Amino acid sequence: RALELGAVDFVRKPDVAGTLQVRQVAGRLHDALRAATMVNLRGVPMLERTLRGRESTPARRLTPDPRAARAVVVIAASTGGPRALAEVIPGFNRTLDAAVLIAQHMPRGFTAGLARRLDEASALTVHEGTDGELLLPNHAYVAPGGRHMAVRATADGPRIALEDSPTVWGVKPAADPLFRSAAAVFGNQCVGVVLTGMGRDGSNGLRAIREAGGGAVVQDEATSTIFGMPAAAIEHAGADQVVPLSGIAGAAAELLAARNAARGTA
Repeated sequence: RALELGAVDFVRKPDVAGTLQVRQVAGRLHDALRAATMVNLRGVPMLERTLRGRESTPARRLTPDPRAARAVVVIAASTGGPRALAEVIPGFNRTLDAAVLIAQHMPRGFTAGLARRLDEASALTVHEGTDGELLLPNHAYVAPGGRHMAVRATADGPRIALEDSPTVWGVKPAADPLFRSAAAVFGNQCVGVVLTGMGRDGSNGLRAIREAGGGAVVQDEATSTIFGMPAAAIEHAGADQVVPLSGIAGAAAELLAARNAARGTA
């Protein structure tokens, strides 16, 4: 049956084992393989049909989803963050034309409520991020408690990747993995924001954003509940703007608009 379907040859298995029999089979197999390399596959019915099918079926091409976000704002927040976010997120309007991703240091079970409150107060659509979700402009995604959130490039656009990897700076979600991945995917179409909080989370990621050509906004000391994260970000990465809480949304939108204008003239 195999020969009928197009097998070039066959080699019989020896009836008994032994070095001599193995050597004989090896020689016969070598000859059969060499002969097979010279066969015109167009004359083998089964393979000819396969080849014709490959020639007539165009390769499936994945193209970017036209809805996908082309720019992003990523935000780090810890102690005092929920109150700060309650002022920052409603400060964005739908002319932002970018996705917003938020890493607020919170345990599992609390981030859904945060997202719901922000959604009720904001012109943006706000919810917890889900794994594999396509990033859309004018949507804000809160990292679920107990999971790191990152951005992953795919053929049809940037998507969320949720990771249950070890804590970073003792927290999960952390901002550094989010910031670094956003810098890698969006390049200079990314603005990082570091808000109030204790520790150094966000400083390494903000540096990666600036090195990729993105922008950096940091909350000032006067309006920060704790100036630890903003101070570390300024020291380690620098900032394009250090502003009061009331100016964060406007500063981030301004930096994005400038980069979008540059992209349009490139």
